Amino acid sequence: MEALFVRLSDEKKKRIINACLEEFGLNGYERASTNSIVKRAGISKGALFSYFGNKKKLFLYLFDYSTEFLVDRISAVKCKQPSDLFERFIWYGLLKIKIFAEEPYISKLVLSSVTNMPEELRCDLEGRINRLYAKNIPWFLENIDMSKFKEGIDPQKVLEFVSIFIEGMSCKYMKKHKGRSSEEIFNETDKIIGEYNEYLEMLKHGIYKIRGER
Repeated sequence: MEALFVRLSDEKKKRIINACLEEFGLNGYERASTNSIVKRAGISKGALFSYFGNKKKLFLYLFDYSTEFLVDRISAVKCKQPSDLFERFIWYGLLKIKIFAEEPYISKLVLSSVTNMPEELRCDLEGRINRLYAKNIPWFLENIDMSKFKEGIDPQKVLEFVSIFIEGMSCKYMKKHKGRSSEEIFNETDKIIGEYNEYLEMLKHGIYKIRGER
């Protein structure tokens, strides 16, 4: 079915995608209206379902589109990422906030998918999220400056530990913000970053050399 959509002109595809992102981003999966989508996109309801089959498949297509878009945006500036392990955490956090602010409907769709995961889509979304972590965490940890690590610490274990930390923090915030709107989450961005920094300071003092230590 999506093959029919792929064959459309770029302008028409973009118009349909934007209409879908706006509706799902504003209203979430359950409350989103396909009637509103087709009205915004200027197409028939029959055409929409001929492209995607049903509402569930449409949403999963948009989730894949949105996460791929975000990963591509981050990858495009990956060469600018700091080599310091902890500075990189902060850099990525601020970059995500910048991208989310520039692309509000994409960010709302992704955030609502994670924090308010519809039961109907849980299995599909959890599988996609797990694959995203597995694919992208390795390049997040590429070219880390390990010269600051304490003597005797296995760098590979440090990177494995950091991967666990990233996943753990993500799970923490998913649970903490479950059921909340994306606007409420955005309003707490400074608080979230501050809490992240606290954890990073704890990790840093257990990994980095003490000043004067060789």
